[in-house]
Amino acid sequence: MKTRTLSMILALALLISVLAPFSAVAEEEPYWEIQIYSELANYSGLQTGWFAKLLKDKFNVGFNIMTSSEGGSDRFATQLISGNLGDLIFLAENNGQEHLSEAIEAGLILDLSGLMEEYAPNISHNYPLLLEKARIQFGGGEKIYAIGQDAVPTTEELQIDGGTDSWWGPYGRWDLYAKLGYPEITSLDDLIDVLQKMHDLEPVNADGEPVYAMSLWKDWDGGNMMSGTAFYAIFGYGDSFNYVCPHATEDSYITLLDDDSLYIDTLKFYFKLNQLGLLDPDSITQTYSEVTTKEQTGRVLYNWFNPIKSNFNTADRLAEGKAVTLLPFTTQKNYGYTGKPYGYGRTVSIGAKCEQPERLLKIIDWMFSDEGLMESYNGPKEGTWTFDESGTPILTDLGWAVYNDQMTEMPEELGGGTFYEGSNKGFYTYPSINFNLSSTGYPVNRDLWPCVLSKEMPPIIKDWSEHMDGALTSIEAMIKKGIIVKTINQAVFSREEPLQMDDMLQQKASQVGSVITEYSWKMVLATDEAEFEALKTEMLDKAKGLGYDDVVAFGVLQVEQLFRARAIMVEDLSK
Repeated sequence: MKTRTLSMILALALLISVLAPFSAVAEEEPYWEIQIYSELANYSGLQTGWFAKLLKDKFNVGFNIMTSSEGGSDRFATQLISGNLGDLIFLAENNGQEHLSEAIEAGLILDLSGLMEEYAPNISHNYPLLLEKARIQFGGGEKIYAIGQDAVPTTEELQIDGGTDSWWGPYGRWDLYAKLGYPEITSLDDLIDVLQKMHDLEPVNADGEPVYAMSLWKDWDGGNMMSGTAFYAIFGYGDSFNYVCPHATEDSYITLLDDDSLYIDTLKFYFKLNQLGLLDPDSITQTYSEVTTKEQTGRVLYNWFNPIKSNFNTADRLAEGKAVTLLPFTTQKNYGYTGKPYGYGRTVSIGAKCEQPERLLKIIDWMFSDEGLMESYNGPKEGTWTFDESGTPILTDLGWAVYNDQMTEMPEELGGGTFYEGSNKGFYTYPSINFNLSSTGYPVNRDLWPCVLSKEMPPIIKDWSEHMDGALTSIEAMIKKGIIVKTINQAVFSREEPLQMDDMLQQKASQVGSVITEYSWKMVLATDEAEFEALKTEMLDKAKGLGYDDVVAFGVLQVEQLFRARAIMVEDLSK
């Protein structure tokens, strides 16, 4: 009896010694409800579902989210006055990140520079340019107050970062194009001919409503007619700096109103479509939301934004042999957005009054890790996805159900609720999901996994793939055909002070922009070519009279600053 009792005591002592580290961890890491202030989230309250369970199991924490829209547009000012923005802070890129500057100045953001090496080794090792930007931009060259969004590791080769489809690109009805015998498109005039013939094949949709080759919208216009610059990215030019558009790879640029400029050519293209009755007459009055509805109902044949694909390509239409796909020019040099090693203007910070900053920084570092990215985006490992024998990520049966329907119910042991309800609602600043992870060789984005790309294609998509050299995505097709260029214009960060317009030049820019926008629409809707040319001359005269050349001169200075920053980045990436 004594022997048995002694054995039990020894066993109990052994058990206590084994469990001691775990109980110590539990004592050291009690449950913590992290208070989040976010200008990026659309959800307020406690995070629930599968992501909440992930956070609880891994870190014994929960997310309590407060959005900036909660309580009115002055929420940021209210929190600033209160002296506390919360534990975890997500700020938008508003007006040169003014909210971040104000929060730092008010002493509400914690300097992380002394904590990074120990508590965020993944970020410190893989994202040095992201941290360099943080130090230079807001930390006086030393302090780190914020970590940017959508970064790619500096340790990885810079890749085109568009997922399956480039945002800018020519997308149109492949089924109608195929019926025409896949004619070559080399110019905007060729495109008009193709669109005319496609429209002849389908002048009305299934409901008998009129179909248009293109449908434009006015609510995105700024200093010019936005649709007038739509083909810039397709032919290798980036976003405009006050009417100056830099080339994707060369230190050269074009300006908006050059003789025979691409902008004027594009207005002429829309004018010709309108003359043929192929341009939606609602274009000058409707919103982008209304165009989306028309794309969903099959009333638009072509667009230079990729959302037309998802708007039109339902399972039923694909089964019927109808599809919108990439419809490339042979002369195309599509602007290929690359990853951003310096990150993007949206940021994550830790509040100065956070009581456990080290613990919180570990969570941020996990979100930047391969494991954290995979699970926070795709769901719990072994639940919705796993690795096969070769180490390739694959979807489970549950994962396929979720892939096809985000409202799929999750098992209680994984957190319950629908996948959508349980998806990450609070942590919105993380790296790009499209670059290949060093640990797997595959991206986080499940749309780019072999199991998704190799799934059985509808015949119409298979036909498109065969004509695209076997490509499975639009970006892969452009790479295979050599019609996309890898640019870093959007990835750079200038160490120079940003150039600022003075009040007089701002006034000139505003007046010039109003004239260019007004006359651009008038030119598109002109009654004949003579009126088009007369309006063009009038627009040029008025714009130049109001200071167009001065605005362009400022834009040239901005573009030259971009070129200098780009050269520095190329040098940094080669080290």
